Amino acid sequence: MAEEEHCAVSYLMKMEDLKKAIEFTSAELKLISRFDIPADAFIPLLLSLRDGGDWSYSAENINTVAVMDKTTVYDDKKKLGYSLEEIYLFVNPVLESQEGDVFRLEKCGSEEMRLLVKRPYKVRVISDRIIKATVHPLEKEIKVEDLKDTELVFEGSTAYDIAHEIEHLIHKEIKGRSLWEFKLKGI
Repeated sequence: MAEEEHCAVSYLMKMEDLKKAIEFTSAELKLISRFDIPADAFIPLLLSLRDGGDWSYSAENINTVAVMDKTTVYDDKKKLGYSLEEIYLFVNPVLESQEGDVFRLEKCGSEEMRLLVKRPYKVRVISDRIIKATVHPLEKEIKVEDLKDTELVFEGSTAYDIAHEIEHLIHKEIKGRSLWEFKLKGI
């Protein structure tokens, strides 16, 4: 293939990707308009969809947190599976109760290294509103729904993530012990 043809094909591929990105962004805007909350409150959900992970947002009159709960679905006979992602957007969340202690390493934002922190094993979250996005990779579908529940209970890593993001809303930065305090063994 000649250099000019290669550039033309590359340009067309980039244009097609750009067209898909514009269509997706337009669909996001239509989706946001369906809900009666400020558009910027959706930022954590959109970041979770696009970049992965969990996010929090705070403005003068609204706080939101998005956390992702992943479940691996696998068919042993077909040797095929996928990770189903359920992203919960909590509007003005409050940790109603916490249970248990789990020590874990976390890295967040501009921190240079991971910190040893203590998180709850189980949390009960109360929120003004909960919006759930279910991402199904095989069907290439994202289903978004406004849950009737305003209170949910999580255990394990999703509970840790909720506690982490709500800590951002309250304290802005995560505090913990430095990785440098660990002792390396087996040397």
